Amino acid sequence: DELLARIRALSRRAAPARSTVMVIGDLEIDPTSRSVTCAGEPVRLSAREFALLSFLAGRSGEVVTRTEILDHVWDVNYVGMSNVVDVYVGYLRSKIDRRFDRSFIHTVRGAGYLLRAGP
Repeated sequence: DELLARIRALSRRAAPARSTVMVIGDLEIDPTSRSVTCAGEPVRLSAREFALLSFLAGRSGEVVTRTEILDHVWDVNYVGMSNVVDVYVGYLRSKIDRRFDRSFIHTVRGAGYLLRAGP
């Protein structure tokens, strides 16, 4: 288990940073400048919120499980609240979905989360 955890951690560090802006509908995520805009307006996110949104955007259109999110956004050795992913998804929804009256982050019941533009 420890070997696998270390390999995953190294693979995340070795991954090249995306230099292109990810666009989902009118949501734009720029990993280089660590900025997010929605409908042309800037969205202020914490470092963890940005990491979560970037991970979901990198897998846009795919269902991502809570375990995958924990492994990639939080450290594999994270020990804390079991609902931390749900809490941070709630933060993103309040800062993006509710603020701009959009629906980007979708819950797939029993599976995880999906980031896409539209219903």
